[in-house]
Amino acid sequence: MERGSISVNSWLKRSPFCGWGMLAFFLVVFGVSCARQKEAQQEVTYPKPRYPKYLVNATKEGLLEAARPAVRQSAGRCPLGLMQSGQTVYVLLQWGQDLQVWEAVKQAWAERGVTAREMWMWDAMGMSKEEYEKKVQEGLMHGDEAWKELGNFEPTYRQFFSEEIRKEFKEPLGDGYIRSHRLLVPYLDKHPEIQYFYAGQGGGGFWRTSIGEKHAKKFMGNWIYIRSLDLLSKAAEFPPDVWNLVDEKILEPVSFVSEVTFEDPQGTNLHWTLTPEEASFWSKRTGGSNHIFIYPSPLHSTLSGGAVIRATANHTGHYPQMSAYLTKHGNIERLEGGGKNGDLFRMLVEHPTLKNAKFPGSPEPGYWFMRQDGFATNPKFVRSMPALVEGEPWTGNLVERNRAGVQHLAFSYDIEEPQDQEYAKTVGLGNMIWGHTAHMHVYFPTVRWKLRDTGEWITIADKGSVKAFDNPEVRALGARYGDPDLIFRYEWIPSIPGVNVAGDYQQDFASDPWNWILKEWEKIKTGSYEYYVEGYSLKGPPM
Repeated sequence: MERGSISVNSWLKRSPFCGWGMLAFFLVVFGVSCARQKEAQQEVTYPKPRYPKYLVNATKEGLLEAARPAVRQSAGRCPLGLMQSGQTVYVLLQWGQDLQVWEAVKQAWAERGVTAREMWMWDAMGMSKEEYEKKVQEGLMHGDEAWKELGNFEPTYRQFFSEEIRKEFKEPLGDGYIRSHRLLVPYLDKHPEIQYFYAGQGGGGFWRTSIGEKHAKKFMGNWIYIRSLDLLSKAAEFPPDVWNLVDEKILEPVSFVSEVTFEDPQGTNLHWTLTPEEASFWSKRTGGSNHIFIYPSPLHSTLSGGAVIRATANHTGHYPQMSAYLTKHGNIERLEGGGKNGDLFRMLVEHPTLKNAKFPGSPEPGYWFMRQDGFATNPKFVRSMPALVEGEPWTGNLVERNRAGVQHLAFSYDIEEPQDQEYAKTVGLGNMIWGHTAHMHVYFPTVRWKLRDTGEWITIADKGSVKAFDNPEVRALGARYGDPDLIFRYEWIPSIPGVNVAGDYQQDFASDPWNWILKEWEKIKTGSYEYYVEGYSLKGPPM
């Protein structure tokens, strides 16, 4: 046979490296190439990461300028704008408070005729500043210690751990501690001049409960401006009338919803069905500003089979992926993964007192039911990496759940009826009536509602993007302050390999998310980050 006329079959038989082996090699390469192309196509469907360049090496000069809209902000969980000229307001300041940030807010309030005074955590706790700071240092929590949430976010849950484990939690002197020990009650009793105050980074309802009916009306909201990043992130600049309208547009159809679906690329998959009566119950309980309920209470709806929540973060930090499989009523059926966080949470889930609890109003035994927790609607919040790296006495990762599109979920039995409260006391759970823990943060949810009267499906969030930001009425109102594209622009979006950047989700992220996040943070700090966004200035009517 002449050279050049060799048959394909003969060529394939000559050598495993030059024949069938080579063909197999090409097929493998082709397959990998196709898989990578498919992966790349999948990646671009989710919003690309971003971080505001103006927060890298931020200077103090802009603090007062940022504080001025902050003291006019009347929406959200830190509505400093509720204070009026001639009033005196107090703020509970904790460890880590940047005093330049405080002085900027104080001055901005003064420009509006409001007198602001500080009350320090150590005074409220009845200890010296030196003693307080020493104890805080001992109990600081960092971004890789997410497991500490289970004993520190609501300290009452510590009782269900062994003495050895309880010691590991230390004693963080933050929000959870002062609330659970009701330390503000005697302090407020001794200081009747305090008629308005802000405190804590979250949990407004829990603050009011902890200080009792006598003082509850004095609590005006949370205090979230601890570091310069918190004040400079433009969260306070999101116009309050726009913010309120966004929440209204989302919640308007609630009473007509018959089904809800909730999906996320990290693996969360939930589907509820509701009766008209259950939808009506939901419509009367839709959460608060920047903490709205975009799905029904699992105790007042029905979850379809295969319900699972998967996440890698809570209010304290980050952990290996944890999966919570749920019954039709939202009760935890089993937990998988989660590293140390998962191990400790399984101890709570399996504890006999909690596992066998049977509340009169509950559809099944158990305590660890999925709660109807919060969905954020302000696009300007930015994860506080300084808090996670330097350590916080309470919840260093709380800020990220304030950003629009981020859904945080948690667990406990949501005690509503008097008979449930009485039962809780009889089985030793009376001090946990308002408790919850084991948060799970979901970054790119797609949430859809089916309307009972029309059968139409509407989208509430699409891959983490709040659809109300596209509403013509919302955008028209936003245009009064400037370019709507900037008003509704997300300032920060996390990177997750296999979701919105190249990489393998399981190998590069799910097994050790904190390692990935630290590497990204290093690039952000050193100027080598690929996804910076530039700053902007608002126009239009003053807030």
